[in-house]
Amino acid sequence: MKNLGEKQAPSFFEILSANARKWPEAIYAHSIDQQKSVNYKELYGVSNQIAGFLKNYGVGRNQRVLLLSENSIENFLIFVSTLRYGATLATVHIEMNKTHLAEIIESINPVLVIYQPGMDLEFFKSGTNAEWIELGEWSLNGNSEGFFKEIAEFNPEDELESIASPDDHGVIFYTSGTVDRPKGVIQTHATAYYNYDSTADYLGLEPGIRTLDCRSYSWLSAQHMSLGAPLVSGATTIFARHFSQSRYFDWLKDYKINIGFVVPTMINMLINRPSKINGSELGDLNFLTSSSAPLLPEQWRDFERMYGITLSQSCGSSEGGNTAAHRGANRKIGSVGPAQKYQKIRIIDQNGQDLDPGDTGEIVVGGGKQQALGYLNHNGEVELLPKSGHRTGDLGYFDIDGHLHITGRVKELIIRGGANISPVEVDSILIQHPSVAEAGTFGMPDRIYGEEVAAFVVIGERQSVSPDDIIEHCRGHLPEAKMPKNIFIVEELPKNPRGKLDRASLLNLWQSKNKGE
Repeated sequence: MKNLGEKQAPSFFEILSANARKWPEAIYAHSIDQQKSVNYKELYGVSNQIAGFLKNYGVGRNQRVLLLSENSIENFLIFVSTLRYGATLATVHIEMNKTHLAEIIESINPVLVIYQPGMDLEFFKSGTNAEWIELGEWSLNGNSEGFFKEIAEFNPEDELESIASPDDHGVIFYTSGTVDRPKGVIQTHATAYYNYDSTADYLGLEPGIRTLDCRSYSWLSAQHMSLGAPLVSGATTIFARHFSQSRYFDWLKDYKINIGFVVPTMINMLINRPSKINGSELGDLNFLTSSSAPLLPEQWRDFERMYGITLSQSCGSSEGGNTAAHRGANRKIGSVGPAQKYQKIRIIDQNGQDLDPGDTGEIVVGGGKQQALGYLNHNGEVELLPKSGHRTGDLGYFDIDGHLHITGRVKELIIRGGANISPVEVDSILIQHPSVAEAGTFGMPDRIYGEEVAAFVVIGERQSVSPDDIIEHCRGHLPEAKMPKNIFIVEELPKNPRGKLDRASLLNLWQSKNKGE
């Protein structure tokens, strides 16, 4: 994948048209749940039909089409086709809190809503002036339903040019909103392209490469890795609606997957409920790559030791786009890799000054081609991100090889007697105990020190251990100031909708348990 330098990003119409010519019969996407595929020629034809429909409906530049759907071939078709036409595609996770969802739909102010059957949407419909069309099913044999029946009258060979300019709004997606209300993040058509292209570049995607993803396409990471990156490279994405621990290795084997996309929660599940399989049985698999949150080195090593499968790591932010990644299997355990090819990353101190390699500070991402345009606020106005980059709130450093290491969150730091303690560092020690499957460290209020280190832990299946045993384990690995003073054993840790540890909820969990006592 060549670096475009200062060249203008191609339109998605140009990309789809080129794909249909170069790889007409190659599969773009296959749904495991539906047992349905779409190739690049079919994708282009459907995209022309949807473009014709949107034009006839009067959808213009920067006007929004809202898609409410689980992972499906139909979801893919509408996502890609809306970008190809040049309108704005907004995605929202359908399991989001209903109050938040109502606010989001109002702020998006869509001209068209395409929704999955079976959703209780009457409450939301009344607050919009949009046309609501049921998603239905796409079929090549003339039996399409819902939205895909509506587009059947339009010619699949009618090549309407894109109505968008590169700087027009392309995709709106929402943060998980665990603590605060979800934020709408706007990517332009050009920004979306550069993120897709950089992802294809570090993964080494090309025609014939097959990827597997089980994450929701409402979220940025899955959009970039499994929807956009294959699109710009001619690769194939295999996907499922949900992750299945019992079926995952079968999918890797049966579909001859080359690259699998996972998150730390999936890795933990596979570690704690081992499957009888070795990486040598997966002859087509090159590596699995983890994103969403940094892998703890112990998780990384345990998984590779258990299965003989290579893990790599990537990271990103909603605002900055894809940030850093290992290039395929060329990785450094403990890091999230070097900056992606269009990306700009800085490490700054409390005064905003750039830091040297090895020094920990706040990670600033963006100011380049992959940075989002800004936020769609709840009043419908657009708040632009600063051109100098976005302060992520993540702490980290660059090593001498240019690999980025993420050490925690600015707001999540435990401040004990004036000393800053990263909860991630303590998590990494706790997880080394052979009986600890998951750990979540937090600051517990203390009259003397302000905060003390405490942690909730999940014990692995058929394991038995006491809190005192875990504390004693930490004693040989942590200085006294960072030692957890209390360990609480729980069945599960609070997670956000993307499966990441909801560290902000740990204190609330402690308070509720303490109150109960």
